[in-house]
Amino acid sequence: MRNCSALTQVKYGRGLCVWLGYLDAAGQGWAEAGEDDVDGFKFWRMTDAANPSRVAGSTLLGDLGAVSAFYTWAGQRYGVASPVARRQLSRPRREGVSEGFAAAPHVVRDRDVKWLDPGGYACWRDTGLRGLDPDGREARVWRGRNSQRDCAFTDGLYGTGLRLSEWASVLLCELPPDDPSRGYYTCTLAEGCAKGRRGRRYWMPRTVLADVLAYRDGERAAAVRREQRAGRYEQLAGTRELTRVLGGRRVEVTGPDGVVSRLPLDALGEEQRLLLFTRSEAGLVPAALWLNEDGMPRHAHGWQHTFGTANQRVARAGLDGVAASAHMLRP
Repeated sequence: MRNCSALTQVKYGRGLCVWLGYLDAAGQGWAEAGEDDVDGFKFWRMTDAANPSRVAGSTLLGDLGAVSAFYTWAGQRYGVASPVARRQLSRPRREGVSEGFAAAPHVVRDRDVKWLDPGGYACWRDTGLRGLDPDGREARVWRGRNSQRDCAFTDGLYGTGLRLSEWASVLLCELPPDDPSRGYYTCTLAEGCAKGRRGRRYWMPRTVLADVLAYRDGERAAAVRREQRAGRYEQLAGTRELTRVLGGRRVEVTGPDGVVSRLPLDALGEEQRLLLFTRSEAGLVPAALWLNEDGMPRHAHGWQHTFGTANQRVARAGLDGVAASAHMLRP
């Protein structure tokens, strides 16, 4: 797991904790668990009326992946047999066969992905994030905040095709310079933030960059000024100061101990980027592009709340069936 992203580690850690908690409640030791325990776990997670937090098949499938990975490691180290049995799966539309979990739920559909067309996305964004009613007028009661940031973020997801965690990890210094003569910009996604650690090029529409720069100079700048006046950035522990951007996607960074290092941007993962700051005349400034309302760098998982709140607003506006997730914005 050391080479997996932070989000993957959290996902697998939670899945394994749920499994161990179930075994503990059942009075079973993890090293003695068998296939019957996995079947019981499946029933409890998905079907048991005594479980108030039942889950869908896709969640259980993720849990089984975490449990299987753990027992693969435990088997090599301690000789413990895995209770997660596998079976051969036929693929009628594909050549050959593949392996799957014997306890995998049948309700998980392969490649059943929904996307939003441009009109549907604009309707969802304007109603859920921008504070407009279905007719395009300002809603009478609007309690939303950070609409400039949220719209710039979701427009970026829709326009670049990046994953949520990838777009959430971008640094200010990775934004291309604005050029009104261009329609698109060629950008680079860092290896340390890409799924599978596979960095790649991606294309950013100028409309997206214009919105991002407006957010940088608007809501973001105001949040930074508030934090600088309160002196909160200077009080943070473990921060590192990005002093120079070098050629070849390398940066010069000064650590808390004063040691200066030259690092490739590709080597900086999501958590490391949240601790990077630059220095202006007014004080420290987060190097991360996306900030919370309090001026602190925003974790990727915080955006799930943004989508959930927007979907609730859209539902209250009477737009039945109009909802979005980050994955649906990757056409």
